[in-house]
Amino acid sequence: MKKKFLTLILLVITTFCFSQIHYKKIYKHNEYNKDWVLIKTISGTYGFIDRNGKTVVQPIYDKIEKFGKYSNECALVKNIAGAYGFIDRNGKEVIPAIYWKKQDVIEQLKILKN
Repeated sequence: MKKKFLTLILLVITTFCFSQIHYKKIYKHNEYNKDWVLIKTISGTYGFIDRNGKTVVQPIYDKIEKFGKYSNECALVKNIAGAYGFIDRNGKEVIPAIYWKKQDVIEQLKILKN
């Protein structure tokens, strides 16, 4: 009986631990975009969730700058490989993170805006 009980407890604890998404840090609501929260995962990547905890932007970026720095509608992102791109306020990558120099992706944004 003890063995079954311990197995059940171990199973419950394991299920609980692996069924949750763990964030290292959750930033303030609305700081980056309305109703979004910047999150940092345990592995050090960034993304966004909404107020309900639903993922809006997958936490795949090494860095996400605030909207409005280069464009009111876009935020600069840097992926874990070190390449830059831009996301829009819907969470969509409007300029893929394939540019190795920040200035190159900023030039692409200028072309996109014209």
